[in-house]
Amino acid sequence: MSHTYKILPIIIMLCVSVGSIAQDYPDQKELQDLMLGNWERIEDYEVDIKLALDIPGFRMPSRNIHYMYKAPDMSKVEVKGFAIVPKQGIQPFFTFLRDSVSLQIVNDSLVDGEPLFEVTLEDTFMNELGTINFFVNQETGNIAEAWVVHDGQEFFRLTSEYDQVDGIFLPTSTSIKMTFPPDFKNLQRLGKKPTDMRDFDASLTDEWLNGSITIQFKNYKVNRGIPDYKFEDETEDAIQD
Repeated sequence: MSHTYKILPIIIMLCVSVGSIAQDYPDQKELQDLMLGNWERIEDYEVDIKLALDIPGFRMPSRNIHYMYKAPDMSKVEVKGFAIVPKQGIQPFFTFLRDSVSLQIVNDSLVDGEPLFEVTLEDTFMNELGTINFFVNQETGNIAEAWVVHDGQEFFRLTSEYDQVDGIFLPTSTSIKMTFPPDFKNLQRLGKKPTDMRDFDASLTDEWLNGSITIQFKNYKVNRGIPDYKFEDETEDAIQD
């Protein structure tokens, strides 16, 4: 029995040591380097995108888009018809993360066999403090999932899947689900006939509105040396926000 009592403190100390090691996360700079390292290897790329929107107040059929990017800030959208495309293309958080100084790892987990960090970042939304959360692949630095919470309400969730192209991990699909405040429906007033307004006003409620964006990526060409003249004559119907 005396040997057992001597061994127990040793086991407890080992468990405490292992727990301490597990919580030894990368610091702010190491985390930024991990999350940005993959993107910073991109000098230029082009890709075919299929974009579908389902957002209250907007009507846009699914679009086939050809997107080009060249570091540090050149981009071009080629599309028939009207389309709304993020200016950052396949890198929606690149500039945001590069300039951020408040990233913090709050947890780690294993999801579908992939080791992930849960990362949090505080920012201002609707003039109030809110939080952005990320699930970040511990090996590649890719953002597998991101969501935004404001005043207890989640109103944005992004999920992405990746594949390796010429040694660089690039998204093959991205899905975004959004929740909008009730007054967002007022956008649908635009273009309505006066005779339709009574029924429209009767349909207004205090419920939040759901929307979504789905994006498919294919036919990547990465670091092929796109000449500058290719970025001239921006397509007028493409809005990059």
